[in-house]
Amino acid sequence: MKWKVTILVGILLFAGLSASGYMLYQKQQVEHTMVDGDVERLERILNRPLVSVDDRWMGEAVERFDVNTAIVLYEQGGKLSDEQWVYLADLMTFEQFQRTVEAGAPLNVALPSQTLLEGLYSLNDEPEKWQLAHERIDSSFLNEHPNVLVRAIHDGNSEAFIDLINRMDEAAIPFDTVEQLTMEQDQQLMLEALKQKGYGSN
Repeated sequence: MKWKVTILVGILLFAGLSASGYMLYQKQQVEHTMVDGDVERLERILNRPLVSVDDRWMGEAVERFDVNTAIVLYEQGGKLSDEQWVYLADLMTFEQFQRTVEAGAPLNVALPSQTLLEGLYSLNDEPEKWQLAHERIDSSFLNEHPNVLVRAIHDGNSEAFIDLINRMDEAAIPFDTVEQLTMEQDQQLMLEALKQKGYGSN
C-alpha cells in the first residue's frame, strides 16, 4: 500500500513541476514575442491551456506605444486602467478603437483631467472614433460632463459640437460659457447651431 501512495505522490509532484515549468516557458515566450511585436504569435500563445495574462504586460505594451499588443492582451483578459485606455484611445486608428470597444472597453470614462471622449475630438484624429463613441455612450454621461462641449470648441470640431448639443439635455448645457467661447473663437457653424436650438443671441 505504501508503495502505491509513494507512486501517487511522485506522479502528482511531477505533474505539478511540469505544469509550473510549462507556464514559466509560456510566459517567457510571451515576453519574447512582445519584444518582437509579433501579435499573431502572441495571440496563439495566450490561447494555449494554462496561460493567463500577466498585469505587467499591459503596462509594458502601453509604455512601448504598442497598441496592437495592448489590444490582444485586453481581448485575452488583460486589465486596462482608465488612464491606459484614455491614452491608447488617442493613439488608435478607428479600426483599433472599434475592436477594443467591441472587446468591452468602456466609453463612459472620466479622469480628473479629461473624459475619454475629449481625447477623440482633435481634427487630426479620425472622426469615426468620436462618432462611434457618441452613438454608443449614454446621453446621461454627456449631461454629467458638459466640458465635452468646451473641448469640442477648443478643438474646432463643429460636427462633434453640433452632435453633442443635439444629444444633451438643455439644462445640462453651460449656455453662457459655450456661447462666449464660440464667439471668441469665431466658430460660426457652432454659433448657428446654438441659434437653431434657441440658445444663441439674436
